[in-house]
Amino acid sequence: MIVLKAIIVDDELPARDELKFLLSQLPAITVIGEADNGPAAVGLAAQCDPDVVFLDIQMRGMSGLDTALALRTAAPQALIVFATAYDEYALKAFEIGAVDYLLKPFESERVTSTVLRLEKYHPEEWQVATTRLDQTLNSAVQQPVHKLAVEKNGKIMLIDYDDIIYIHTLTGLVKIITIAGEYSYSGTLTELQERLRDTPILRVHRSYLVHMEKVKEVIPWFKGTYWLKLPTPGNSSYIEVPVGKGQIKKLKEILGLK
Repeated sequence: MIVLKAIIVDDELPARDELKFLLSQLPAITVIGEADNGPAAVGLAAQCDPDVVFLDIQMRGMSGLDTALALRTAAPQALIVFATAYDEYALKAFEIGAVDYLLKPFESERVTSTVLRLEKYHPEEWQVATTRLDQTLNSAVQQPVHKLAVEKNGKIMLIDYDDIIYIHTLTGLVKIITIAGEYSYSGTLTELQERLRDTPILRVHRSYLVHMEKVKEVIPWFKGTYWLKLPTPGNSSYIEVPVGKGQIKKLKEILGLK
């Protein structure tokens, strides 16, 4: 019997341990390594040459999608099974096609079903699956999803970029303020700045990202500083957000200020 070699990639140790335990119950697969971030996963795959990679979609730093693209170069024969806590809307967004997916929390029957499917692939089917995977990933890169995964009341929800008013961090916690309310984000403000780089959402201060199209007023302050007036959820009131000194020049260029 051929035993599939697998690696698990997830930035949460409990999730890796849970999946590793479920896979250990199946004789057709063996876990040969695990990683908690994208770059480590790519290096591990290049060394171990796995048959399958169980990959978390939403990770801090290098995203699951970017990791998947890099893995296709590091281990071109490996199939990727996405692991996700997203609902059906996120699954549609990623259009994983030929590869399978596992929803968190993992279920033993679902994991078993995935492994059985992979075990039954003939070499020709395996090649077709890897080709379709490449096409799917390339399509996803060409058509990025303009949604952000956020948390509220223990649920993971997807919000449109255009619904964001501003984002701020306080004592290490990142909060997303939208027209509908406030949400939490598991990553950092710097990660969000990079992800939202080609959108109207701009880093205006070390603690704030602001959707520039939501700005109602620019308030000049003493010593050449500025504040931005923004609506709060429901447009019932306003908040004033500071502009960092290092961002004033860029702000003026964007808004055409002299």
